[in-house]
Amino acid sequence: MHPIIFQLGSFKLPAYGLMVATGYLAAILYIFRKAGSAGFKKETLSDIIFYAVLSGMLGAKFFYAATYWNEFGADFQSKILYLLKSFQYGFVFYGGLIFGSAAFFIKARLSGLSPLKAADLVAPALALGHAFGRIGCFLAGCCHGRPTSCPVSVIFTNPASEVNPAYLGVPLHPAQLYEAAGNLAIFFLLNAALKRSLSGKLRAGAVLALYAALYSALRFFMEFLRGDDRGLLHLGLSPAQLISAAVFAAAASVFLRIKYEKK
Repeated sequence: MHPIIFQLGSFKLPAYGLMVATGYLAAILYIFRKAGSAGFKKETLSDIIFYAVLSGMLGAKFFYAATYWNEFGADFQSKILYLLKSFQYGFVFYGGLIFGSAAFFIKARLSGLSPLKAADLVAPALALGHAFGRIGCFLAGCCHGRPTSCPVSVIFTNPASEVNPAYLGVPLHPAQLYEAAGNLAIFFLLNAALKRSLSGKLRAGAVLALYAALYSALRFFMEFLRGDDRGLLHLGLSPAQLISAAVFAAAASVFLRIKYEKK
């Protein structure tokens, strides 16, 4: 694939970083476009999003470190050095979602906004940005799929990619593209739900709960196609699947309760 878009001297433009930045920009533009109809000021939302993104990045890296800590080296110093050297890769989405959501809700509350109403606005943008991020994963080779004989497959050959060296030259599920497509489909569904929410047909928090339910279901089944290290298994399920199951149960319960109360 193309883990590096281009190199000029010692400067390298990583594909993953570029696509994450593109996803962030697409999400911001979507939020700003919808801000007025939701009754929010762009300046206030920008401030909240800044702290949420920063906290999300730290949370994603923290969860990555916690999940794969034993594989980083023999001692504490080597583990920290490995973590710093691989900072451009190695993020756990759920860690970013948990930390970023906490910062978002706290900052929204301090800014005098309705956290749930603001979160409904951000939920579709989050799915849109995540779709771009997964394309970045595909270009970099991280979060790759498992070997397959399926006609729909991809072969990574670049040793500079993040693919497990044992899988170079082996047909793999394009798991990153599957999830990118899934996130894009979720974006369109949430965009339609947001229109109903802004018109008063859905209560505040419904779009957020729907996002959590849809993405957790997508992630749970995508884990079966992943071929990278998934962490220590419990009951035959990866840590991401256990989190997905818990998130789905909670989100589905909240969404049904909101829908019932609205009726």
